[in-house]
Amino acid sequence: MNFEIINTRRNNKIYTNGIDTYKVFNENYDKRLVFLESFITTEVEAAGVKVPSIKEVTFNDNHWCFKSDSIKGDTLFSLIKNDPDNVDKYLDKMVEVHTSIHKFKCPKLPIQKDKLTDYINLSDLDEGMKIDLLDMLNTCPKHKKLVHGNFTPHNILVSDNGDYILDWNHAAQGSASADVARTYIWMKTNMPEYADLYLTKFCDATNTSSKYVHNWIPIVAAARLGKKNPGEEDLLNSLISIIEY
Repeated sequence: MNFEIINTRRNNKIYTNGIDTYKVFNENYDKRLVFLESFITTEVEAAGVKVPSIKEVTFNDNHWCFKSDSIKGDTLFSLIKNDPDNVDKYLDKMVEVHTSIHKFKCPKLPIQKDKLTDYINLSDLDEGMKIDLLDMLNTCPKHKKLVHGNFTPHNILVSDNGDYILDWNHAAQGSASADVARTYIWMKTNMPEYADLYLTKFCDATNTSSKYVHNWIPIVAAARLGKKNPGEEDLLNSLISIIEY
């Protein structure tokens, strides 16, 4: 049976044989993270979110792998890139999918504030800045909405059977506005021409103050610094520095 590679990411590659899809993690990828992602995906699916259902978790040649049904469709990222004249329509769909996630509850998932705290503490920011950011985080309202944690156009698969949401390894229960702040940061990095438009559309659709979302941006950017991904430092530091003014 022939396998086609359909995506390459930092920690995994995605293959399909036309019937099933295989998410093959890099060699020596942390086993705990594999089963955490499997657990979260299963919990989200049970809550009613459309996700590619994991059918098997296997280990071969030092690689962990998820097997799921193959879903035919296009990512929202590819639709935007191939049809930029209709970007408004695609961003509206993105907002629609994003807000639909936040209507669910998954009480067994990690707490978003705990995850943000841990990553801020792992960052190389000076201790005074960490204290300021953690104080800001602790004063933010407590919410327990389902949040994706890495909601990008890459992770929305548009198919004839509806919109599927991919890659749930960063999901938690917490604030929708913090989740949108993460998406905004991703878009500022990868699709900067659409970042502010997306934020405006989300705030309009949910009757959320843009100031409230902007209050989350330095916190989420600092947590992102804790992941120490190369090439992100300058943008993230610029987003954190706004709390000084």
